[in-house]
Amino acid sequence: MLRIALFALIAVVAVLVGLSLLPQQTREIPGSEIALANTALTLYPEADPDAVWFFEAQNAEYQPNARTTTLYNVDDGRRVVNGDTDFTLSADELIIDNRDNLRSDELFVYLIEADWDLHMQADDARQVLIDQSQGKFEVPLLTYSGDGIGESRDENVRMHFDLTDFEAGGPDTVGYNRFADTSGTSSGTSSETSPDTSPGSADTNDTPNVEER
Repeated sequence: MLRIALFALIAVVAVLVGLSLLPQQTREIPGSEIALANTALTLYPEADPDAVWFFEAQNAEYQPNARTTTLYNVDDGRRVVNGDTDFTLSADELIIDNRDNLRSDELFVYLIEADWDLHMQADDARQVLIDQSQGKFEVPLLTYSGDGIGESRDENVRMHFDLTDFEAGGPDTVGYNRFADTSGTSSGTSSETSPDTSPGSADTNDTPNVEER
């Protein structure tokens, strides 16, 4: 009886040894990112509770570890305050960071009340930033046009969403502003440093009067 038990034990050990020598199967762990197609996303910024952002994008990726969302080919983005659309935006790529701020290398923004088009671009050092807590655009290179102005350009721009508190320029920056007049002609000013006036406060009779909300 003992001999039979010993033979059985040897057989079990042999089987276990054989199994341990088999090639191990590699366990594939799926990537942690979450990818979606044809995405409609709604953002409720904690730092700006009165605003709601809506985005429609062809693709979206969420990184749980970094808590960031990247939207690709955003063709319908908008900020809504108390039921009214403040401005719209579009971008090839838009990142929503873990503080609900928006970052991009290039943004196209349309300010509805002012009737202005803003083309925002990054430089080698910084991306375009939409800061939710400050309610500001921070733009390395801004080209803009609209009601009462021709195409104008400023660098290193910081301004509120409603165009108030406009700051631009600094060392080695270039600014150019063109303003329309009632005769149909236009006048322009350029400078190698920041212009002293903001788009809403420049010396012109035809620039839009944007009220601060």
